[in-house]
Amino acid sequence: MTSTTADRHRPFSFDPAQWPRQWRAAAMLALDGPLLRSLRPASRVALRHADGQTRVWRLVRGQAHAVPGAPGGAELPALQLPAERVLERRLLLPPLAPDDLAQAVQLDVAASSPFGAAQTVHGWSVRRAADQLVQVDVAIASRPQVEQALQAAGFDPAQAPEVWVLPPAADGAGVQPVVLRGFGEDRRERLVRQGLTRRLWLLALLLALLAALVITPTALVRARAQQAQQAFAALQKQAAPQLAQREALMQRLARLQAVGQVYQQQLALPPVLDLLTRALPDGAWLTGLRLEGTKLVLNGQADDAAALVQRLAREPGAHDVRLASPATRGAGATKETFIIELRLEPRRHGPVQIGEGAAS
Repeated sequence: MTSTTADRHRPFSFDPAQWPRQWRAAAMLALDGPLLRSLRPASRVALRHADGQTRVWRLVRGQAHAVPGAPGGAELPALQLPAERVLERRLLLPPLAPDDLAQAVQLDVAASSPFGAAQTVHGWSVRRAADQLVQVDVAIASRPQVEQALQAAGFDPAQAPEVWVLPPAADGAGVQPVVLRGFGEDRRERLVRQGLTRRLWLLALLLALLAALVITPTALVRARAQQAQQAFAALQKQAAPQLAQREALMQRLARLQAVGQVYQQQLALPPVLDLLTRALPDGAWLTGLRLEGTKLVLNGQADDAAALVQRLAREPGAHDVRLASPATRGAGATKETFIIELRLEPRRHGPVQIGEGAAS
């Protein structure tokens, strides 16, 4: 009932109190991924073994490798606790978040430890197992015995080093030590977090620089394009009066050209009269003359209208000469009445006359 009541008051079944743990789990999962795994710094630990010898180990992501050579003084101290002084357990669990895994180990230790809760210290290491499970190696020890071993090795319990429990086949080729919690491991983990934070900041800075290198040329081109557009807009604004005058001038020129074309397609009366004076015989006269663009319509009388059509057709610049209607001769009349239509070339009989050489 209590769980149901709490879920009813929680909006959309989300528990905000679980968000920090979920974010930490997601961050740890990302850091253990193939892209960011190499960013985790390694630690150098000077481990005093159970036989009294001190060897240097390189520890990264829970994996320890023996380093040849004597300690140089910059390593973090650690003490090996013999396996016969601890109670070892092995658990097979599904993959869990670090906080959930620590809680599961804590519950198992509380149920299986022969010591009191205040006197129990424990540690664990995790490795992959089959069937999508993880193997958790747990070591349980008595705090008084661990402090006694530290004093026997010459360490001050107030500034205790790390306490390791190595597997039986720890030959230095790569082992996963079990580090007992509550001693000097906090110092190493703090240094690892600081180194990881610095590397993440450097990676972020490098990505920012790469992004800047990629974005800068595009930004420069965009800035230049904007400057060019602004300059072009200013130039258009300055040239607007001149452009308006040019547009008005072009419109006037177009109208003049149109008028000129129409004017050049018209016939002028003086050259037309000159043509008719030369072409009409003495026995013919006109009773009407009409100009329709390049078309000339003649009304009159002549002795032979057909001969007049042929004579007009031979004149330079005359085309399509024909009788608009059959010529007629009245009773007792000596002349034929005709209506002749013909077209004249404007370059010969228009307002602007072009010579033979220019025309050709």
